Amino acid sequence: MAGHKHYETRSWPTRYRGPIAIHAAKKFENDHRFLRLLGISESEVPRGAVVVIANLTDCIQMDAKFIAAQSDTERMCGEWAIGRWAWKLENIQAIDPIAQRGYQGLWNWEIPNE
Repeated sequence: MAGHKHYETRSWPTRYRGPIAIHAAKKFENDHRFLRLLGISESEVPRGAVVVIANLTDCIQMDAKFIAAQSDTERMCGEWAIGRWAWKLENIQAIDPIAQRGYQGLWNWEIPNE
């Protein structure tokens, strides 16, 4: 949401390309150190909401060379390990959080009428 990452990391690939909404889970399971390094307070991080829209343009299986080419900040904002997948996001736009229940995998989301 803050523009620090351009890849969404996953354990599985997708053939899907096109618009994608990024959902922030209700539960925060990651290490809190990266928030401090980025100067973001945990209270500023929305939970249980769609927070970003973007275009998913590629799905890259990670190898050592690809991982090494990423910035330190990018690597802090995901789970980077050989064999995992980096979903390349372009035209990333933060939006006002829209409360939404999350689901595993890809799921259809309709933008609510305002």
